[in-house]
Amino acid sequence: MKFLRRWLVRPPALQGLPAGRAGEDWICYLYERQGYTLVARNYALYGQKKLGEIDLIFQDQKRLIMVEVKTRESETFMELLETVDWRKQAFLRRMAKFFLQAHPEYETFGLQIDVAGVLLDTVDNSVKSVRIIENAIEDLE
Repeated sequence: MKFLRRWLVRPPALQGLPAGRAGEDWICYLYERQGYTLVARNYALYGQKKLGEIDLIFQDQKRLIMVEVKTRESETFMELLETVDWRKQAFLRRMAKFFLQAHPEYETFGLQIDVAGVLLDTVDNSVKSVRIIENAIEDLE
């Protein structure tokens, strides 16, 4: 089934989308093409205000992959993946724990947090480059 999915998943149309949405759509396409199943998209936790969000959550057998997607149209100010500093990493660890508490069916699953950077063309949202760091954030206990 995983092999068949590779041929059934079609690239998303990115033109006209906001940059953040276009980047998430492209990363979602790449992970689904590898055979991962999308569990949640833009999973948010609310208190009196929005406490946080995980961009994409995928399942691969007995493993959950949570992906933080950073999308930019230029890297003149800062490299894409440098924007995930220690504060953001701590935040992602905390959000991963909240997700697992809210979904006990995934309690026995392994957990991996990836960071993906997407660089888009400003004219038509075409993808210039993609960089994915698998298991970018460790020490989840």
